[in-house]
Amino acid sequence: MSQTKTAISNGASPGLQGPASTRFSSYEPPESRLNVIIVGAGIAGVALAGLLGHSGHNVTVLETAPAIAEVGAGLACAPNVSRLINHWGLNDRILKNATALKATNIVRWENGELLCSAPLMPAVQQRYGAPQYVIHRADLFGSLLEWAQAVAELRVNSTVVSVDFDIPSITLSDGTVLEADVIVGADGMKSVCRRMMAQQLGLVNQTVPTGDAAFRALLPVERIKDPDLRAFVTTEESTRWIGKGGHIQAYPIRNGTLYNMVMVHPDTGFTEESWTARASKAKILEHYGDWDVHRLGKLIDQIPDDNIMEWRLCQHEPLPMWRHGKVVLMGDACHPMLPYVGQGAAQSLEDAAVLHLAFNRIRTSTPGHLELLLKTYEVARRSRAEKVVSISGINRSVLHLPDGPEQQIRDGRFRAVATGGDNPDLFANLETQSFLLNHDPEKDFRDNFDVFVQEAAEKQRDIPAGVSSL
Repeated sequence: MSQTKTAISNGASPGLQGPASTRFSSYEPPESRLNVIIVGAGIAGVALAGLLGHSGHNVTVLETAPAIAEVGAGLACAPNVSRLINHWGLNDRILKNATALKATNIVRWENGELLCSAPLMPAVQQRYGAPQYVIHRADLFGSLLEWAQAVAELRVNSTVVSVDFDIPSITLSDGTVLEADVIVGADGMKSVCRRMMAQQLGLVNQTVPTGDAAFRALLPVERIKDPDLRAFVTTEESTRWIGKGGHIQAYPIRNGTLYNMVMVHPDTGFTEESWTARASKAKILEHYGDWDVHRLGKLIDQIPDDNIMEWRLCQHEPLPMWRHGKVVLMGDACHPMLPYVGQGAAQSLEDAAVLHLAFNRIRTSTPGHLELLLKTYEVARRSRAEKVVSISGINRSVLHLPDGPEQQIRDGRFRAVATGGDNPDLFANLETQSFLLNHDPEKDFRDNFDVFVQEAAEKQRDIPAGVSSL
């Protein structure tokens, strides 16, 4: 690829240097101060805990693990996320660890031929009014955790074994029973709350493999001695190798000290549905040993052997509802996302934003009002989240075409982007991108609240007649 490169400087990307953050109107006084239990201390649960705690609710977060930590590697914070982070007053905590990429380059698997370059920053911010950046998942999570711990109680070694949907209450593995006004299942792909809700509804909680698995690896840039390769990985750009059943997404994070690589490949059936399953470099080479040997091959060779994770990419059959009794689901517990348009964490944070606003409007003095507002959150979020899941699945088929006539047509469309053609990568396609990135879930909830409430009341069967938001 013959391109002009700009190397990363120390500190946050210059495009992310902005005015100090201030509290936004996200923190509105609640109608009633609720006692809330959140099951799961991932990004979704911790973000919601921070929002609710800063609005004055009493929040307890339960985590099975002996310590609260976030695993994984890099993730993208698109404008629909960065807009919320600004609203919540968290820019100062988060932007210092972020990198604003200038472009995404689509290249062929076999030789690294550049098919298309799509601009990111500052074009994305100019178009959508909020920046796009990448960040180490642990840095984002750490900032959210510190913010939440100031206003919420977080308990580790707290494994939920049963849920009472009516009281509501949860029972832990040590026999402890905890009651609350409302319980939130934010416990991810392997959600206990989801499984128990499915049982309550007489359904089977089915996991559906997509046929893909993914390696995650972080390559310390200091290991790379080749000057051309080092310049490549420290350039503020993302590279996406595409071809024959898989793709690789790679970009620099932590101010150019780490090169983040996500390698999606056909699932061979020996991979866990887990973020923490270890894999080997030999296994990576089984899938990518003949991919772009002059650049990608050298990068894979430099990956530390102890820094490779692999997980199976799965979906769940949608539940007919996200709320049952006084228990509600959010994030991957109700709409697990696949990594084909970079919206997994984003959709969880959108859930947190809307659920927080819904909680603030609950009046515990009105029977059935809590259930109505939980359903209102679902109405506000469900169709959008499920559409994002669908877009992600479509993009998978676009990126993973084997060599042949369809691939040649697709690559021709990529090349035509330079002269004004539509980008076949849906994340860079302007129509789809606008749907994904131009959305403000807080504004949408406020502006359409009455419509959402009316639809929720019509759909909900266990809300007493006559209950409304008014």
